[in-house]
Amino acid sequence: MANSVVMRLEKKSFELLKSGKKIWEIRLNDDKRKCVGVGDEIVFMKRPELEERLPMIVEEKVPFVSVQRLLDKIDLADIGDYANELEFIQQLMNHYTPGEMNEKGLVAFKVRLV
Repeated sequence: MANSVVMRLEKKSFELLKSGKKIWEIRLNDDKRKCVGVGDEIVFMKRPELEERLPMIVEEKVPFVSVQRLLDKIDLADIGDYANELEFIQQLMNHYTPGEMNEKGLVAFKVRLV
């Protein structure tokens, strides 16, 4: 049986996923994310109210040891509406410290609407 995990998401990223313009969600590869696999459901909750839900299915899961390796493999346009790689890295650092990213790495989930 597939898992179902809830993750909070900023409004802009939520809307991009909902529209299909964003197909990869990037997270710290911590214990919560390590338990999510292909075929599992991620229910994204739109911040700040957490009232709107967006259920999605994981089609692919790819761990990365660094941001640069991730950016070498995944097109920035598929991650979100970022002007450049630096803007994406700054956004990541709003959520995770460089130490956390170095220690745990990142994980990319390719998702589709249920």
